[in-house]
Amino acid sequence: MKKGEQEFEWHELKDIWLNSSQTRDIHIRMTELLDEVKNKTNQFEKDSIKSDLATLKASWPGFDRKVSQFEKDSIKKDLAIITRLVKKFLNFFKKNS
Repeated sequence: MKKGEQEFEWHELKDIWLNSSQTRDIHIRMTELLDEVKNKTNQFEKDSIKSDLATLKASWPGFDRKVSQFEKDSIKKDLAIITRLVKKFLNFFKKNS
């Protein structure tokens, strides 16, 4: 899947998602779920996550060049599968709207 095709797929998924009648309900539920997770996370866990993210961001430039073509192709394949599944999921909501 080429980058342009992938961008088109994601824009199409976004359009389907935004035009679904159930989007608002799902958004509210996801917001509630995220709020619940945030409320149950203690400060130590929050600090640990921030530290891990900082470490990942700092090490990514060196890691990026170490990814093999096989791994890149595998990720592209996985993204294509995930995109198709999400598209089916969103089309299901669109049809049932």
